Amino acid sequence: MCRKFLGIFCSVAVLFCFSPSTSLAELVIVSTDQGWEFSTDGMVNLFAVTSSGDERPDNVNNGITLGDGNDSFRLRSGFLPGVLAFNVKAPTTNGLDMGARIGFYPNPQNANTKNSFSAQIDLREIYFTVDGTFGQFLLGKTLSLFQGQNTLTGMTLMGTGVSAISGGGTTLGNIGYGYIYPQFNAQIRYTTPTRYGCKLAVGIYDPSVIASTGIEAGVTKAPRFESEASYTGDFNGLSVKTWISGLYQTAEFEESGDEVEANGVAGGLALGFKGAELVLSGFDGQALGSTLMLDTDSLDPDGDERDSQGYLAQFSYTYNKTKFGVAYGCNEIDETSTEEALRLGGGNAELEEQNMLTFGIYHDLNDHFKLIAEYSQAENTWFGGQSQDVDFVSVGSFFMW
Repeated sequence: MCRKFLGIFCSVAVLFCFSPSTSLAELVIVSTDQGWEFSTDGMVNLFAVTSSGDERPDNVNNGITLGDGNDSFRLRSGFLPGVLAFNVKAPTTNGLDMGARIGFYPNPQNANTKNSFSAQIDLREIYFTVDGTFGQFLLGKTLSLFQGQNTLTGMTLMGTGVSAISGGGTTLGNIGYGYIYPQFNAQIRYTTPTRYGCKLAVGIYDPSVIASTGIEAGVTKAPRFESEASYTGDFNGLSVKTWISGLYQTAEFEESGDEVEANGVAGGLALGFKGAELVLSGFDGQALGSTLMLDTDSLDPDGDERDSQGYLAQFSYTYNKTKFGVAYGCNEIDETSTEEALRLGGGNAELEEQNMLTFGIYHDLNDHFKLIAEYSQAENTWFGGQSQDVDFVSVGSFFMW
């Protein structure tokens, strides 16, 4: 099913994309006569999340743990954690604009315990930029390019989507159910100036191990390469945003020296007219995994790369500061010959597909206060026919500055 929709998507998407800013409005704390600025931005959110559904089947591997078949309730962050970020801007010098950002991303809940020491604080962003007529250089840690726009354009970005009930981190949104999480990684990135709505970003990244449970290609002799081409435009009120991104990395097994290769392509198309918006995105690749990229379920027990693909389609309409949306996404991961032989011989079955349908309402009381309600039905299936269905209902709010 994923391949069918991915083919439809690829036939209509174009090869350039947009790269919208994801920062919130900044509150300037200090601005000096010499041109230095120090500012902050951030947000706090909290959701009430309930889940109800099937038990996870026995004798299966991988797949997001949706629950144990019991009803559950949590008060927790949504897909986005809280944010407290600090920004520094230097005075323009010799035609260069320089700045830096450090962002802390805490979660309000504990890991389903009274013990408050289990709460998480992520240092997701620490980078500086240099801008000029040549474009921009970014050095440091921030969201990766590959599948970054697939994630940022997902409707559940401001909601919850799939929820890991017991954890102290965020919910998962559509991670594993329409895209693979791009992660926040150390990088050196160059972005061209925008010309006729088009720009190109390329980067070298701190490489990752390529692994699955019990097997790991952990020798990384070269960086990972990621890129993104983007386009944004407006045609008589019809907004068009489209993007394509890519990834390539190798790693070796320490004992044998054998090499594995991870590669992938992703892209998307967003069309908006008045209050209506249609977003289509998808990806395809090998050794990417099903959910968290490269270091989880990317290889079979023989160390061969596993192929995966997925897509996300959503439609929303905004009326009087209230957005009503529906989204459907799925990820598939292929079964290798080794995995099939193990399953037919009585071993555990591997994950075949994760899909989710979400209905959401997102209302802006003002520029700083947002109310959200979502209903999601997630399904995991494994080769051999076993499956698990779980429903999630969430209600929450954001305060942003």
